[in-house]
Amino acid sequence: MFSFNHVTISVKNLKESIKFYNFFGFEVKKEFHNADVDIVLLRNGDAVLELFHYEDNYELPEHSKNLGVDLKTIGNKHFGLGVENIEQAKQKIEKNGIYTEQIDIIQGRLGKPYFFVKDPDGILLEIIEE
Repeated sequence: MFSFNHVTISVKNLKESIKFYNFFGFEVKKEFHNADVDIVLLRNGDAVLELFHYEDNYELPEHSKNLGVDLKTIGNKHFGLGVENIEQAKQKIEKNGIYTEQIDIIQGRLGKPYFFVKDPDGILLEIIEE
């Protein structure tokens, strides 16, 4: 009866965020613009990412940019993208300069290696080996 539909994030710079998520395979499928808000729907396979952009916006709290603190805070945490090979994904991200901080691959408690990157607004994105 129910199926997962989309994830929504608010961003500071719409063009910069679209470019970032394009790197991860998301393509613009629909746009809505008015005086109050710009909304862009991006699709990667069955996954839909909805970007909201308001001129009058509020920065992401610092604790939400730190995985160790953010996971303990109630609310949405991050979304994950699956890859076949975690090492190749890390190398591609580093080679293309899409993320410039150090990337550490972690062996997950559930048996899958993963790492995190941050989008241009500091929103956490998990890359996990399927």
